[in-house]
Amino acid sequence: MKSDWLKRLLFLILVAEVAIFGFIFFQRIKEIDNLAKEKFYLAEINPSQVKESNLKDSQQTEIPLIEGPINPKLVGSYLAPGQPEFVFVSGNYAYLADGYAGIQIFDVSQSENPELVGSYDTPGYSEGVFVSGNLAYVSDKSGGFLILDVSDPENPKEISRYEPISAEGVFVSGNYAFLAYSWWGYKIFDVSKPTLPQFVCEEDLLEETEGVFVSGNYLFLAKGEKGGLQIFDISDIHHPKLLSTYKAPGYSESVFVQGNYAFLATEIDLKIFDISSSSQPLLVSNIKVPGSAESVFVSGQYAFLAAGKAGLQIVDISDPKKPKLSASLQIPGFAERIFVSGNYAYLVTKDIDALTKTNLAIENAGHLYIIQISE
Repeated sequence: MKSDWLKRLLFLILVAEVAIFGFIFFQRIKEIDNLAKEKFYLAEINPSQVKESNLKDSQQTEIPLIEGPINPKLVGSYLAPGQPEFVFVSGNYAYLADGYAGIQIFDVSQSENPELVGSYDTPGYSEGVFVSGNLAYVSDKSGGFLILDVSDPENPKEISRYEPISAEGVFVSGNYAFLAYSWWGYKIFDVSKPTLPQFVCEEDLLEETEGVFVSGNYLFLAKGEKGGLQIFDISDIHHPKLLSTYKAPGYSESVFVQGNYAFLATEIDLKIFDISSSSQPLLVSNIKVPGSAESVFVSGQYAFLAAGKAGLQIVDISDPKKPKLSASLQIPGFAERIFVSGNYAYLVTKDIDALTKTNLAIENAGHLYIIQISE
């Protein structure tokens, strides 16, 4: 008798938990659907300054902007040890997230002859890397969130790790690291003490989260298959607030912000938004380029696109309402990621037959290319 009563009680508790979870989940769907139904108009831009933040945008402030004429020329390359996914350049070094081969560090002071000087074998599949000062922040799919001391590039050392976590991308602003958490939204960490990162908050979201970018008090997410763009207010870092959602066809894997504009690579095209009002971003233009818009990096009046089978595509965005293709460079393989620093673009490509084999530890499955883009 007692056993039957206990079983009934446990069953009722289980039913109640399922009901509560269902209510919260569908309330979340309703909130996002309502935001997604906001009207986005093509409109004349009335420029205004985005609210100044106490968060430092290290990626934007350290990199000189490209303003002069563009004439891309391939000057150097390196066959990656693994399956290259992402590249970040800081000073004379390029940091390559190289799949199962971990993190590879290149001396690129001689652009014609990049030299592999150091590496770190991460526990999982390295998807993203962000470098600030002497620290490299690594999103290691299935392996966790790692922080490496790279003060000696030839001998990088792991100083902390947070696991289990499956992260696609990472962005660092001030004392905080923001992780694109694949199918589970995003996570934020306080990294003011790099040896002991502290979890701050997370949010589960519909659709996968592929790309992450922070500008001022705002968090921008590229939301994968048909997910488009989401913008959050992070002025209260412990309680981010969803401001807007723009559903977009294609596969949104990369977002970049410069000034009052957000640039979203949707695979199908490059979309440009006026974000003067982050709660109501305005789609001001879009442009289709040869190949596919896999990722975007903006510098000055140009948007640089890793364009899949079409290599590097460069778009003149001096008039954001009328972007136009400015230059291109065909590169072997499938161009997936792009980073611009100084007069050079760093392009990550994969061998086409390795694109669907990220579950296998394939060696030498892509390249790091160095392209001179201005004199």
